[in-house]
Formats: sequence, structure tokens, C-alpha cells
Amino acid sequence: MAQESHNRKSQTVKFRDHTVEIQTVIINGIECLRLRDVQRIFSAVQILSIDNVYQVFLHDEYGNDLEPLRIVACVDKVVEAKESVEPSYNEIRSDLKEIKGIVKRVDINVQEIMRQIANVMRQMYELHEYTTPRYFFILPAKHSDMMLIDTVQNWFQTHYKLYFLCECSHDPKEMHVAPHEGYSIKKARDFVVKYAPYLKTTIQIAQVLLSAGGLVIPQLGSAAMAINNVVPAQLKNPRYYEDMKQQLQMVDDLLNKVNNQRDRAGASVISKQKSKGAPLQGAELREIQTYLELVDDKRSLGNLYRIVTDDGYVRWVCLQHYDDISFNNEMSKYINEFDAMGGKFDSNTKEAFINQVNITKENVEMMCKALGKGFNIVKLICRECSIDEDHLEKLLDIIINRSSIRCLNMGSIRVRNFFGTTKYTCQEMVADFNNQTMKVRFSDVNRSGNTMMLARLLFQNKICRNLDFSASDFLGYESDVQRSLETNAVLTDLAVEYSNNIDILNSILSLKTNTL
Repeated sequence: MAQESHNRKSQTVKFRDHTVEIQTVIINGIECLRLRDVQRIFSAVQILSIDNVYQVFLHDEYGNDLEPLRIVACVDKVVEAKESVEPSYNEIRSDLKEIKGIVKRVDINVQEIMRQIANVMRQMYELHEYTTPRYFFILPAKHSDMMLIDTVQNWFQTHYKLYFLCECSHDPKEMHVAPHEGYSIKKARDFVVKYAPYLKTTIQIAQVLLSAGGLVIPQLGSAAMAINNVVPAQLKNPRYYEDMKQQLQMVDDLLNKVNNQRDRAGASVISKQKSKGAPLQGAELREIQTYLELVDDKRSLGNLYRIVTDDGYVRWVCLQHYDDISFNNEMSKYINEFDAMGGKFDSNTKEAFINQVNITKENVEMMCKALGKGFNIVKLICRECSIDEDHLEKLLDIIINRSSIRCLNMGSIRVRNFFGTTKYTCQEMVADFNNQTMKVRFSDVNRSGNTMMLARLLFQNKICRNLDFSASDFLGYESDVQRSLETNAVLTDLAVEYSNNIDILNSILSLKTNTL
């Protein structure tokens, strides 16, 4: 076993820009420098060299390193301590974490691509199949007393009109009658016999609509008046409620009789399945037009417009809901793109979170476009991200002046210069925008970064006339704050927390008279 004894000699050791004296140890009569003594000061050191020659650790006759790891001391020279060229455990762990994040984002992107492909395939099918609105019901064109109609054949002599429904919701209570006066049906008998099973379902929707408040057109902003002008009076006047209820019941009874006759006549299994209300296929829907008189030249039945939802389904809606759904689809697209870049959006709280993302030019362009188009984000949180300075300027311009964002929270944000190296880091910042007031608070860890980020905020600000900040966030950088304030021509009022700082007061009082 090695025998150790301590002396008072020391070895000069240099690691990077640091030079220290480390006491040597005599082991088995040899003056040595132990690696562990060096690592107590410089934990990353793995290699010791003298005059750029790596020193091998003392070893036995078989080449096995002796414990403790040590080299022969050379007190008249400087031992250079170096890190291993292999990555350290922390570096490996950091790299693995980064790779894991990249793989996760790639997986999310792949899933998003697969979802989009599935939606496109579904959309191609539905666009081809469903070229006609699918929700409709029939009513007698004039009031009819079902007590006076004793047979099904007499019921077929009644003049019926067909009305389409706007597919603005999956909830029947939220749907409404299409803005159209209705279509007269020719060959009523053939039509009812052919579509009776399907009409059983849609007549129930009409009955639900009636019970929920009448088959009336909801108020749709400026479009409501135009829509109401073309809807029959009985479909928008609550006084017709009982009459409407009776007419719907009359049609329901007619459909029941038709279905009963079909069953008694020995219908096939397929026909019986259809009698249960199976949905119509595209070809059957397209045939509806052959039973209608005066089909619109524009081929827009019921003044409805075909739209494709975000998940690839075709729906037929009125013009007002067409605009609303188009907007919602656009917002859904932005949410998906935001998720694909590594962000998360909470639709309930309207908070967006970006963590450990290298924010690229494409990311910024997407976010600026989305925010400018009305993507409703109330709070944006960025953590451990990096972004180019010019891209940050564009993003801040949108956030401050043309977005719904009321709170911007940044933590450990590295801002890069033109060459891609870190220019400054914003360690922690919370900026609130409310009623033309910008309230900004930073941490006191990196005041230089605080000052540069404040300068960016003020440079991009075009609408906030009041600035609320804390003087303690900029100790030692008062003159820089003064220059930033002087470059902003919008500010008219300042609210300064911890204003007992004489330097910040002097800076404020020294501002040009036309600044505030």
C-alpha cells in the first residue's frame, strides 16, 4: 500500500485563466501531484500536462494506474490542467435532453403531417360526394288540417315546400333555417316515398328547433336583416308556434304511415336499414334537385355555402357562419403551427407557452401573421429560448401594438446578433400592457440585459403612453435608460418604483424637455 507523507512544497497549476498553488504529497518517496487535489478546485479537470506534453499517471509494472491517481511533481514548472476532449456527464445529459426535445418535436410534426394527410383524403371524398346540403325538412306550403286528410294518397296531394338548415353547429338546438323562402316540391309522392326514412331524422331536428325557441333565424349581426327578408313569415314569427307544431306533426305522421306501408309490403333488409334513418349518400342527395321547382341558378341551395372544417368534413352554412367558421379554421391552423414549432396553447386560458425553442425567422413570421389576423393570446410565456435580435424586434412590434397579448413573460431568453452569437440575455421579465400603459419588471440578476431589453420594448412601442418600471432593475445603467427614454416619442408619463435611487432620478430629470 502506498505510504503518503505531506511536505510544505507546492505545485503551480493553471486551468484556463486561473493559476493556483496546490500542495504536493510524497508517496513511496516520490513527490507527487494528486489529480483529486486538482479536481477539488477545478472539478472538470481530467488531464495534467507539462510543456504541452500530457503526463501519464504513475502505474505499476503491468501498466495499471496507481491509486490515488497522481503524476510526478515538477515544482519548477507549471502544470496545465485540462478537460477531457470527451463530453462531461453534464454535457451528455444536456445533449440528450436537447435530442429528446428535437425527437419530440419531430414526432409531433410527423403526427401533424399524418393528421393533415388524413384530413385531405377525407376532404377529397367529401368534396366529391357532398355537393348538396344534407339537412332539410318539408312543410305544407299552406295550412292543412290533418283531420280532414283521411288517407295517405290525399296527403300526397298537398303542396309541400322544402327548407334547408344551416349546419352551423353539431348541436341541433344551435342550427337554424337557411335564409331562403323554400323550394316547392314537384312529384310529392315520389319524393316522400324515396326520402321518408331520412326525413324522419331531419323532421325531428326541426321539432327540436321549434321547441328550443322556434324555427327562427338567430341574430347574426348585420346579416340578420337580409336573412329575415327572405324567410317565410311562419318560420320567424313566434305567433305561428302552435300552427308550426301541428304542421310538423302532420308531416311526421305522414312519414310514419309511409314507413309502415313499406314494412307491410315486405321491404328488403337494406330498405329496413334505411327506414331507421341511415344518412344519405352523395348521389341520393344530388337527386333532390330533380324534385325541386325553380332551383337557383347559382347552384347554391338555400343560399348556403360549402365549407370544409379543420378536420376535413364538409358543412353547408349561411354566409355569416361561413365567415365565422372560416375564421375559426384559420385560427385552428395557427394553433397547429404553433404546436409544431414546439409551443403549447391553452384554449381555455388563452395562454401560450414556448420552452427551449430556437425561434426561427419562419416561427416569427407565423406568429406575427397569426397575431395580426386575430389569434387570441392573452399571455405569452417564453422560457430558455433563443432568437435573433431583428426577429425579436418584429415580434415585439406585433405584441405591443397589434395583438391581444396583455402579458409577456420572458425567462432566460438569449438574444443573438447578426453573427449568431449571444448579444445579451434577458434573465427574467414580466411586461403587462393595459390601457396604453406598459408595466415592466425585471430580475436584478443581469441588469445589462434588462437595459437592452427595455430599449427594445421602448423602440418598438407605438401606442403605450405610460411607462411603469422599477429603478432597482437598472442600477449602474441609468444613463442607458435615459437614452432609451429619449428615443421614444410616444411616452408622456412615467411611474418609477424605488425612485430613491439618486442616479435614476438625475437621469429622469435630465431628460430633454420634449421627451415627457
